[in-house]
Amino acid sequence: MNARQEITERTITPATDIFETEDKYTISMEMPGITKENLDITMDDERLIVSGKTSETCQDGYNFSEFRACSFERTFQTGGEIDRNSIEARLEDGVLEINLSKSEEVKPKKITVN
Repeated sequence: MNARQEITERTITPATDIFETEDKYTISMEMPGITKENLDITMDDERLIVSGKTSETCQDGYNFSEFRACSFERTFQTGGEIDRNSIEARLEDGVLEINLSKSEEVKPKKITVN
């Protein structure tokens, strides 16, 4: 059987959920096959940019493989309400979770009546 195909890189769009609380936004993205070494997260002005790639899995000796290297880039507009010094990211079990804390200026504030 000789069905060897040329492996080409494909572009994917990871499934994403965004959740908001009073204190932060949480972005969860599906990242199967992505390692933290192949992941880049950047805050640029009022944009969060998440990009990455998988490595090619087809090696010499394979007669047929449908696994292909893939890459992605997602950009999220954040506005000026994010505390850039407290952004946290965690990659676990194929899911990337990014926590974006809101700056103190935009958090709800309880006003005491005297």
